Amino acid sequence: MQNPRVVIACLSVLGVVLTSCGGGVLPPLPEGEQTVTGILKQAELSAVRRGSHIIEQDGVDVYYTESSLINLREYQTKRVTLRGVFEHNTDPDDLPVLVAESIVDVEETSEEHIFSAIGVTLSTPVQWKLVKREGKYQFRLEEDGDDALLVVWQEAGEVLPDGGVPIVVDATRAIRLQDDLSGVQIVAVKRSGKILHLRFSPGTRANADRLREDFIEVLKSVELKAASTQGPDPTFGTGSLSTPCGGAAGILCSDGYFCDIQDFEENIGRCRKL
Repeated sequence: MQNPRVVIACLSVLGVVLTSCGGGVLPPLPEGEQTVTGILKQAELSAVRRGSHIIEQDGVDVYYTESSLINLREYQTKRVTLRGVFEHNTDPDDLPVLVAESIVDVEETSEEHIFSAIGVTLSTPVQWKLVKREGKYQFRLEEDGDDALLVVWQEAGEVLPDGGVPIVVDATRAIRLQDDLSGVQIVAVKRSGKILHLRFSPGTRANADRLREDFIEVLKSVELKAASTQGPDPTFGTGSLSTPCGGAAGILCSDGYFCDIQDFEENIGRCRKL
């Protein structure tokens, strides 16, 4: 008959070996069907790790996701609500995988703004709220105080500022100046007799790195057109929504816009670009 102490010692050693070889108990995952909302991003290719895409919440990657039923590529960069079940990744220490079975909702994550007065169109994240102050277009985050995240304006000029890094904005020569201490970036774009300025100031915001990535996308979205001489910007104020229309007076929108009714009792809406 074996000595009980020897058996216990052997089992203890075996437990250590199993744990060291990855045989430990995996952390629990939510059971059953789950619903998750976040920004859908393409994940880096991997021959080992599971998950073709990443779900981001508040600037943080929280889950991988994959699906044999949904073409997730169609929804990249959008805010989506997916329904599915969680499974462990190939490496249990990696983010878990949501095996998506259906898509519940899709929201656009960017908003187009048309500044007819200066002939500029650009797109920003929907969280960047537009106001106009001192003749400049300012974008702010809802939680911000007086500090504007992005300021856009145009003034007379023929020469770009000295220094900085030459770049191209919508096939137009530009320069980017950056203050490494404050993180402020100023992009100046040379136009006919004018210089377009975009001043980006992430400051000490916790998600400054993500905001800098967003600003790069904003620059990519810029379209330069001839400035309008027909008055104020038709889409200023909310980006996609603009001047009032409809109502008892039957106010019509300009060509290329339709009246998006907001008040069905009074039949009042705002002009939206087609």
